[in-house]
Amino acid sequence: MGYRERYARIAGAYDLLEIPLDRYFQPLRRRALSFAEGKVLEIGIGTGKTLEFYPEGVELYAIDGTDRILRIAGRRAERLGIDAKLYQMEAENLRFPSESFDTVVSSFVFCTIPNPVKAMAEIRRVLKPGGKAIFLEHTKSNSRFLNRFFLKPAKLFLWPLIGDDTLRETHELVRDFFEIELEENYYRGLVRLIIARKVT
Repeated sequence: MGYRERYARIAGAYDLLEIPLDRYFQPLRRRALSFAEGKVLEIGIGTGKTLEFYPEGVELYAIDGTDRILRIAGRRAERLGIDAKLYQMEAENLRFPSESFDTVVSSFVFCTIPNPVKAMAEIRRVLKPGGKAIFLEHTKSNSRFLNRFFLKPAKLFLWPLIGDDTLRETHELVRDFFEIELEENYYRGLVRLIIARKVT
């Protein structure tokens, strides 16, 4: 079963499943989105949990691979009075012209993208020269103990459910494509906020 089918299956219950994490993740989403500016593309918007945190004046585009999830995000955008242009699209194949966006945002997405290297290259392609990439991701920890006794068992559960690889080193992949301006680690590196710049 592909990730689209997995997420479509749990779309209606997705926000309920994340309630225990919201007290930790929502303040980090607020901080991450405070760096967004200009014409913005969000990769993997999901049910739209980031929407309320976008600064006024941004021109927001967003994608997700699952139509059912996108419809939930669309309803949330309407309730918040936000004009967000939503598209069903893969992160590995962005149907936008090169150098289109001032900012690209990814919030807890790279753990489930099937081809993270290709997706990162696409983010770089659609960013304008000097553009900003914002990554708020859960990643392999700085702690061997947490990796072995928390993340590895979590992957055994989450991988079959939603294709979530809890041991991905997205923070290292970002360095291959962008210049890092800021990196903040939370919960021993279980979550990282990275602000990066496209340098030509």
